[in-house]
Amino acid sequence: MLGLLLLRANRVVATSELLAALWPDEDRPATARKIVQNAVWGLRAVLAGEPPADAPQDTREAREAPGRAPELVTQAPGYVLRVDPTQVDLHRFNRRVAEGRTRLSAGEPQEAARLLGLALGEWRGPALADLAEAGTDWPELTALRQLRLDVMEDRFEAELRSGQHHAVLGELVSLTDAEPLRERLCGQLMLALYRCGRQAEALNVFSRVRRALVEEHGLEPSRELHVLQQHILTHDPSLTPGAEPARAAVTALPAPTAASIASAAAPVAERRAVAVLLVRSGPGQPARTPALSLHDSLAAVADCVEEYGGTVAGSLGHVSVAVFGLRADPATASVDAVRAALALRTRLDAPSGSAAQAVVVSGDALVRHDPRDPTAPVSVAGRLVDEASALLPGVAPGEIHLGGGAVRDTEGLVRQLPADRPGVRRVVGLQPTGGGGAAPLHEPPGGHSAELAILGRLLERARRHDAPHLVTILGDPGVGKSRFLDDFQHTVSGEPVRVVRVGSEDGARWTARDVLMACCGLSASAAVGDRLTEIVRRLAGHGETAERLLRCLRPVLGGGDAGLMRSREILDSWCELLALLAREQPLVLCLDDAHRAEDSVLDCVERLASTTQEVPLFVVACARPELLELRPFWGSGLRHSTTLTLDRTPDPAPDPVAGPPWARHATGRRQLFGGA
Repeated sequence: MLGLLLLRANRVVATSELLAALWPDEDRPATARKIVQNAVWGLRAVLAGEPPADAPQDTREAREAPGRAPELVTQAPGYVLRVDPTQVDLHRFNRRVAEGRTRLSAGEPQEAARLLGLALGEWRGPALADLAEAGTDWPELTALRQLRLDVMEDRFEAELRSGQHHAVLGELVSLTDAEPLRERLCGQLMLALYRCGRQAEALNVFSRVRRALVEEHGLEPSRELHVLQQHILTHDPSLTPGAEPARAAVTALPAPTAASIASAAAPVAERRAVAVLLVRSGPGQPARTPALSLHDSLAAVADCVEEYGGTVAGSLGHVSVAVFGLRADPATASVDAVRAALALRTRLDAPSGSAAQAVVVSGDALVRHDPRDPTAPVSVAGRLVDEASALLPGVAPGEIHLGGGAVRDTEGLVRQLPADRPGVRRVVGLQPTGGGGAAPLHEPPGGHSAELAILGRLLERARRHDAPHLVTILGDPGVGKSRFLDDFQHTVSGEPVRVVRVGSEDGARWTARDVLMACCGLSASAAVGDRLTEIVRRLAGHGETAERLLRCLRPVLGGGDAGLMRSREILDSWCELLALLAREQPLVLCLDDAHRAEDSVLDCVERLASTTQEVPLFVVACARPELLELRPFWGSGLRHSTTLTLDRTPDPAPDPVAGPPWARHATGRRQLFGGA
């Protein structure tokens, strides 16, 4: 009762409001009014008397502060707690907030920052923390939590206007981790990072916010955040400290509310597996006749896309995006997109003077469409479209490139050649079917197609949610675990991920140093110290974090005492570096013969797999069943952990001319191979 009356100090609180706040309707005792009356009597006695000798010091100081003594009086239709506002921290907070905001509006950021800092200093944790811990959730407490965040943003705004971007950077990073959807806060972090010379990290913040809004709620970031991103890309002078446009760019960014998200989300938006075709149909090489007009080029794109069951989702100039898999069989979506791109290339070929540049990618995307009306507009958003956009500039006129899952989806149906970028393939044409039908996809020579399909889905989930996942593959000696890893590496060769494989040599135990060398792309002949320094500073900058990682990891690479890896600090640094590598590019770590790994490696793998941070790390650990004898609880209790057991399959028949194609694919690709 005292907490509720203080939240509404000097205002009448009706008895009915007290009853509703203290008990839910279904749990309200019959004697509730009597209990309230007894509580009022008890509070009056406490407020009128001296605090006990063992009362907290701040309570005694509040009672001895100048001003009238608090008084609880009856006033229809309930009660009012009369108290000097200077004795209530909430009132002091509100007064200083009002003063600080007035100074901020008047162009006095330094004084505003001081006053807002004093206001926030009134907080010693959540409001009415003991009641909140017990489950009390009054509307006033929710409003106070939001108000505190608003005031923190106001203080950051004042500090940024004062040029104190270094001073607030740490707080901004911590708070945006806790509140990733507050766009104003994220804009302030972007500005602080940019002013600290960390432009790439500032742009990564925008990408993270956009991904969260688009994939979770179907919303795009606000116009102000887009403008800030463009200013960072162009090094706009308005971003320098004291420039008014920069202040406006980050001040007016609203935090999305549940109501705005619910009202803006389209009722027909859904996440589903599709193929996306991104095509540029502009002028190509000089030809004997003029190139097609923009209208005719876009009409050609629409005709070819529609012919193969796709839908044009939008166009900007000569660039169009189309979606496949909404109306036809989703399993053939990537092949349909390739066929549409080939048809368009033929149609735009000389002598029209135009040329098509196309990219086909597949995976999960957020699609808005009306399944009842095929003619209704369709839109597609998410990481899949970003992936295609990043690939298109590297496509030469007349070429079609495959990226992501489209490489795997079209294997055996589309003739492919390696492109000049990792994981990207160039389309040569369609495979001959030999009977008028589609060429069949073939079973992997090593078998275990069902297990490979499971790994493919788990990898896609780890990438989409930026969440670590541990997959343990168990099998007896000779069952084909190493060959299974060969097959898995082949299936992900077209994915935008970095694959690292580590294993034992000649049955020997392998160490955390082996993993670190492989993940960093280091060899024994290289200057490992210099290369490690270059990698760490690229990932962590030049501050204290980078120096700490280098101090801890240099001895490990130097081949020092194996007992080094038992150090908690070194283990933490090892895990932190792998997490940074995974955030730079999703990392697939394949561990062959994990039962022969040192304990420190297994400790780190379990620690990485159990983290709650956003780390797109996918670990595949192949081992004999004796791993579970060494670690009976291996993988248990982890949020994202899967265990599969391989059965023995018959060896595939070798190609009489060229040998097994997948074995040829694996040649020279291992970094530290081994395995039984």
